[in-house]
Amino acid sequence: MKERNNDQPENNKSYVSISLRKYITGQLSVILFSLTLLTLGLTGCKSNKSVASPSSDQDLVSTIAYDLNILVDYENEKIEAACGLTVENRFHHSVNRLPLVLYRLMRVTSVEDEQGRKLYFSQQVVSYEDWDKFQANFIEVNLKSPLQPGAKAILKIAYSGYLSGYTETGLSYVRDSIDRNFTIIRPDCLAYPQVGIPSWSANRAAGLQTFDYTVRVTVPKSLVVANGGRLIERLVSEQQVTYVYKNILPAWRIDVAIADYNLLEEPSLGLRVFYFKGDEPGARRVLEAMGNCLQLCTKWFGPLASKTDFTVIALPEGYGSQSDVTSILQTRDAFLNPEKLVQLYHELSHLWNVKSLDPLPPRFESEGLAMFLQYVTREELEERTGDLEAAARRTFESLKLKCRENPRLLEVPMIDYGREQLTDYSYTYGMLFFYVLSKMAGQEAMLQAVGSIYQNFCQTGATARQFLEHLQTPLGLNLEAFYQSWVFSTEAIRDICNFPSLDDLVRKYAPAARP
Repeated sequence: MKERNNDQPENNKSYVSISLRKYITGQLSVILFSLTLLTLGLTGCKSNKSVASPSSDQDLVSTIAYDLNILVDYENEKIEAACGLTVENRFHHSVNRLPLVLYRLMRVTSVEDEQGRKLYFSQQVVSYEDWDKFQANFIEVNLKSPLQPGAKAILKIAYSGYLSGYTETGLSYVRDSIDRNFTIIRPDCLAYPQVGIPSWSANRAAGLQTFDYTVRVTVPKSLVVANGGRLIERLVSEQQVTYVYKNILPAWRIDVAIADYNLLEEPSLGLRVFYFKGDEPGARRVLEAMGNCLQLCTKWFGPLASKTDFTVIALPEGYGSQSDVTSILQTRDAFLNPEKLVQLYHELSHLWNVKSLDPLPPRFESEGLAMFLQYVTREELEERTGDLEAAARRTFESLKLKCRENPRLLEVPMIDYGREQLTDYSYTYGMLFFYVLSKMAGQEAMLQAVGSIYQNFCQTGATARQFLEHLQTPLGLNLEAFYQSWVFSTEAIRDICNFPSLDDLVRKYAPAARP
C-alpha cells in the first residue's frame, strides 16, 4: 500500500477533481462536483414520462467489474460519484438497452460509453412490481450499437444524491445515511448503480453476480474508510484523504464503511479488524480467533491457492451484519459477543470453497458446508464438545416446521434450490446433509474429502454435481443412493418432516452407503 501526501493547501472540490483526473484518465470523464455538471448532465436524459414500464422479461446482462470514485460531502449530506461499470452479454442474442437501479434519492447526471460518447438514458423513481414499499431510481440506457453475444461494454455513469435508508419497507437494518459519526455505502441501499429492474424476484432469478472492483473514496482527513478489499493507496491532502481499495477475490458486493475507526492487524496473515474506540479487547479476541481458524482450516484442507487477506469491520448496532468473500461486517453487539465468533468461522471456511460453475448454484455445497464447518470449528477451537450435535438437533426441529410452512420444500429437490429460489434453505438442509454424511464416513475422513475437493478444483471451479462426484472418491463410499435421497429427490426432507427425532433420521441414512 502506498501513502502519499499532497502538501499544497487546496479546497475540497479542487482536490477531488485533481485526484479523480489522475485515476480516471482513459477510463472515466473528469467529474466536476458542482451544480453546473448536474445541469449539463441532464441533457442526455429523456423526460421521466417516457420511462418504459419495468418488465421481468428484460435482459439482465452480467456485471464484470466496477470502478467507483466517490466523494462523501458531509456538509451537504450527499455523495457525488463516478461509476465505471463493465458488463458482458452472455445471452445468445444482442442487447440494445441496459436497465439499472439506483437509490431513490440519487440521480444520474450523465452516461457515456467507452469512447466518451454520451448515451441517451431515462430515469424515474418507481416502486418494485413485487414490493410496493420498495422504491428505486430505474434507469434505462440506450446503447449506440447493440451489444452482441459474448461482447463487453463499459458505461461511465456520473451520479449524486442522498441516502436515507429503507426502514419504511421493513428492512429495519438499512438505515444508511451520510453522517460523520458513521456512513456506509453498500448494495442493500442501492448506493451505486446495479444491473437490474424494479422486480425483486426477477433480479434474484438472474443469479448472484461476481465481479472485480476498484473503489476510491474521498473523505475528511479525520475519518477512516474500511473495505474488505486490499488497500492499494492512501492519498492525503490538506483537508482530505482518499482510500483506494481493490477486491482480492471475485466479489458479489461492495461495502464501504466510514467512521473514526481504529485498526488492528496481523500483516503476516493478512488479517485486519476495524473497530470503534474503546472496543480494543473485543477486536483482539476477533483477530486471535481469525488466526486460529485459518490455521485449523489449513490443517484440515491444505493451504490456500494464493494468499488471501480477510477483514472484519465493526458496524453500529442495528445496521445488520453482512459478509462478502473476504470480509465480514459485524454489528457492534455481535462484534463484542464471544458467542458470535461462530460467524467468523463460517465466513473464513468459505475461503476454501471452489468457484461454482452452475449458473444458479444450489449453494448446499457452499453455505450448507459452511454451516456444518462453523460448529466443527467451534468444537475444536473453543473446546465445546457436543456443539455440532446440539446445532443439528436445533436445525432438525426448525426444518420440521419450515417444511410444513413451505410445501415447496417437499416438491423441489435440493439440487434445484438455486433455480427455484430456495437457497435460504441450503444453509439448514445442507448442514444436515453434511452432518449425516459425517456420521456415515467419519468426521476426519469428511474433512479430508472436503480438502481434496478444494485442492482439485480451486483453479478450475466445479459444478454441484462435480462436487458430489468427487466427494465420494476420497471417502471410499458409494453414495449414489444417499445422493438420490438427499439431493436429487425430496425423500430426506420428507423424512425430516415426518420423523419424530434426528436420531431416527441418522438411523435410516447412516448405514445407507458402504464401500
